[in-house]
Amino acid sequence: MESKQKIFVGLTVTLSVIGVGLLVAAFATDKWVSASPYRDTDNSTVREGQDINTGNSSFGLFNGQQSLNYGTGARPYSLSVACEASEGVCVYVFMRPGTEAMKKLEDLIARYKKSNATGYSQIQHGLFSFPLWVCTIVFLSLSIVMGLVAIGFAIFNIAGRPIETITGPMGLYVWNGLSLLFTTVTLAVFGGLFGTQLSENFMMVDDYEIGWRSKGHTDLDYSFYFIVGAAGAFLLNIILLCVSGQSVSCSYWGSGEKEVDNGMILY
Repeated sequence: MESKQKIFVGLTVTLSVIGVGLLVAAFATDKWVSASPYRDTDNSTVREGQDINTGNSSFGLFNGQQSLNYGTGARPYSLSVACEASEGVCVYVFMRPGTEAMKKLEDLIARYKKSNATGYSQIQHGLFSFPLWVCTIVFLSLSIVMGLVAIGFAIFNIAGRPIETITGPMGLYVWNGLSLLFTTVTLAVFGGLFGTQLSENFMMVDDYEIGWRSKGHTDLDYSFYFIVGAAGAFLLNIILLCVSGQSVSCSYWGSGEKEVDNGMILY
């Protein structure tokens, strides 16, 4: 590999490290979604410098925080995700993961199945899609794995002499391309989950019944945009590989011929 190409590949290592770092940060932080819930009531006002019947929420893939003010001061509590695969739904409950959270989810599912009396939909019960939630986690995990593979093979191309197609320049395109693909799918899946369900309502029906709403007051937060940044890093890697003049082929036979030309015979 020429010195110029090594410099460009070295830059892809740096960008890949940044991309993987952003993906891990997105996984670890609870700022995928932020919201300012409000209570739909005529009594909403400001008392002693505090907004009555308003709140703040933020959550990620597994946990979150929520604070609601009913008029007697803000009441903060933790949020955690409880899921029931057989029913295909999840919910953000105001308790730690465990038996109690699962019992709450079972209660919400039972209430939803009897919702003809109340007329509340699945979303209004705070239930959202389990398949979309799982797909987000799976593709985010695959993005991290592919990013690490891209780093490893980029270093190998700089320090070593790859003789197989998949370990050479073609491999650099493949691993960065897969990383970009998986991050893009992650964005699309969670974006779909947010746009169709979480932005409509993420609060449990207990709060919904007494007037708490979040529709129109919910936004994607910085943890989600970490994924956007990671996708940009992997896309830039592919552009750098093209600019460097890296061929998309690196065959065993080409390398073998070079060795013979140098007077070396490989057995």
